[in-house]
Amino acid sequence: MHNILIKGGMLVDGTGAPAAPMDLALDGGRIAGIYKHSEAKATVSKDASGMIVCPGFIDIHTHSDLTILGNPLAESKIRQGVTTEIVGNCGGSLAPLRGAARKDAVEDGKLLCVDVDWTTMDEYLLRLHNLRTSVNVGSLVGAETVRRCVLGDNNVKPNAAQLEQMNALVAESMSQGGFGLSSGLVYAPGYYAGTDELISLASTAASFGGIYSSHIRGEGVSLIKAVEEAIRIGREANIPVQISHHKASGNSNWGKVDQTIKMIEEARRDGVDVAFDGYPYTASNAALVSILPPWAREGNSEEIIGRLKEPGIRKRIATDLERSSEEWENTVAECGWDKVVLTSFQSSKNRRFEGKSVTEVSAEVGKTPLDTTLDLLVEEGLHLMGIYHDVSEDDLRKVLAHPLCCVASDGESTSPYGLTGGLANHPRSFGTFPRVLRKYAIDLKLFSIEEAVRKMTSLPAQRMGIRDRGVLAKGMAADVVVFDPEKIRDTATFEQPHGYPEGVKYVIVNGAVTIEDGKHTKERAGFVLRHSPRIA
Repeated sequence: MHNILIKGGMLVDGTGAPAAPMDLALDGGRIAGIYKHSEAKATVSKDASGMIVCPGFIDIHTHSDLTILGNPLAESKIRQGVTTEIVGNCGGSLAPLRGAARKDAVEDGKLLCVDVDWTTMDEYLLRLHNLRTSVNVGSLVGAETVRRCVLGDNNVKPNAAQLEQMNALVAESMSQGGFGLSSGLVYAPGYYAGTDELISLASTAASFGGIYSSHIRGEGVSLIKAVEEAIRIGREANIPVQISHHKASGNSNWGKVDQTIKMIEEARRDGVDVAFDGYPYTASNAALVSILPPWAREGNSEEIIGRLKEPGIRKRIATDLERSSEEWENTVAECGWDKVVLTSFQSSKNRRFEGKSVTEVSAEVGKTPLDTTLDLLVEEGLHLMGIYHDVSEDDLRKVLAHPLCCVASDGESTSPYGLTGGLANHPRSFGTFPRVLRKYAIDLKLFSIEEAVRKMTSLPAQRMGIRDRGVLAKGMAADVVVFDPEKIRDTATFEQPHGYPEGVKYVIVNGAVTIEDGKHTKERAGFVLRHSPRIA
């Protein structure tokens, strides 16, 4: 007699194998067995007739580091079927924290009433453990965070002693459970890191069996060069590489993913373990300050704001924004002000601009797009986000369909209510995984449901070195999703991004039923996941 039996469904085990009519038995936090229909009994039975039973989805690229502390129920993710999140992406993690990295984390924490009282990766993970969340959480170590701990925010190259300190922080964080190193090379001060610096830090992460996950140095005009750098880091550091949210930004760059995918395939044939992830939307989301040339973003927030107030500096910024550059990701030159939509206003006087493009707002206030943008950045203390409609649907499909592509949201654990309810979101935080299943697997038949599930489960588990999740098999962790293939769909839109998906009937995390009949049971059974070195 088992604890829970999920009966009558079609089992999709996560490996890509064809669906089969089987029942799934759970005991405690583990899968106890897989049986033919009616062969097993349990204390509690869940009817999955007409539904797909599969492993819990692993969101390999998220930014829930802080929001999950303010929203431990992880509503936007668990309702999609996500049972595991990997945070610490794009170069920014919430540990280790010293100097400039700590100062900003403390200030950011105040927005969600989170007391940032930790310093090390171990302490951060213990904070998550003691809080208990509805999803499992693991973290990468942010290269930008480590840089800020030692070098601050300035455009400087570390000397030998400083690089040694940075590597020591990576080693400490990896030994305490970090899954690898991440970089965000379009953001300051991450942008200032040279390739040799990244190779050094990645080599340290590699010695612990970690991965190198990168928001590469450019996704527009410099895309090819940026992919070359990521492959070089993988080769010279002898570390697996995960290229984050792979895409080609800006109309003039559409189609370049054909070349980058070919480069990735060739690198793999040469022995470099490189792959990528993607999300099912043709718009990205990033801090609005990231559109500025790197020299304008140097230093702390006060220094940047002071710089943006100077008329001479504004003229220099305007000149730089008029041209494409392989030296930095010039979003404005790539897609235009009309494709940059403003979100996440903090001040009440500016909230009327929420969801409008820079072009629309500038017409309303009677200023140039540049002056509009810089004035708003100053007024909002740089805390302003942009949604950039700059990706081709054809490119998106090529990326998602490739066997090396994991599905990842690049979003946050949040909710329409409470401390995180006021945060404006890209719809990917609420809709990524059901959207892939509905639009790309079921409707467009870009790939099978079994392949979609593999991209969400066993593939990200393999990339991250998570050995006990991502596949339905006896002895594996009891993270399970049951969804209706007829009803599964996303409802979140750019206009209304806080919409919960439909068609997810059950989500079980470590044996605890967390979503039942589409509703959150308030269970917080998620584990903190700590990476352990791969066995050679």
